[in-house]
Amino acid sequence: MADGSEPRPTLAIIATALWGVLLLPGLLGAALSPMFFDAPGSMANPAAWANALIVVSFPALCIVSIAGTWIAWLWRKRGPRRLSAAAQLVVAGLPLIPVTYFIGAIVVQTAGVLLSGQPLGLHSTIIRH
Repeated sequence: MADGSEPRPTLAIIATALWGVLLLPGLLGAALSPMFFDAPGSMANPAAWANALIVVSFPALCIVSIAGTWIAWLWRKRGPRRLSAAAQLVVAGLPLIPVTYFIGAIVVQTAGVLLSGQPLGLHSTIIRH
């Protein structure tokens, strides 16, 4: 640091708490990800594969982020050439990749439904004779 003081592990503690708590629901989602392939023909669907990989990647990225943030903090603290705080932020934000994909998919799907012209809710599933 510029004033000669040692860097504090604030970001590492926040990343550990946040991604550690979200790791458990992420593991549940990863365990249920084979359900993307329940429908007939879904094994050949690239979207099913992409979605399953995104869901499975989240808990893995949580673990990598927690470990990587602490490693980056140690390098920043001890290294002869101190690691920048930006590098530690990038490592801490790795689980945001699948989160961003998920939020984007929700926005695109919602916009598609709203712009389709069909009535919302169960009304679009009623068959009229």
